[in-house]
Amino acid sequence: MEGVPGFRAVLDEERFPLRRWQILAIADDYGADTRTRTKLEQIPDRPYADASEVMIALAMTPAHLAARTPL
Repeated sequence: MEGVPGFRAVLDEERFPLRRWQILAIADDYGADTRTRTKLEQIPDRPYADASEVMIALAMTPAHLAARTPL
């Protein structure tokens, strides 16, 4: 699996709600890369209603924000 976009496709196949530990287990099962795994470890530990909520949380992690290119 390559990066966060690839992980979105994996999550689309899962049954929600999911908590962070469940999302991390799914990432491990599907071979998430180190960068994606690091970002997932930083999302808040709460129930997520769908893959979109997970993607929003990922976009707000310190690891994701640090990797952005300034305007």
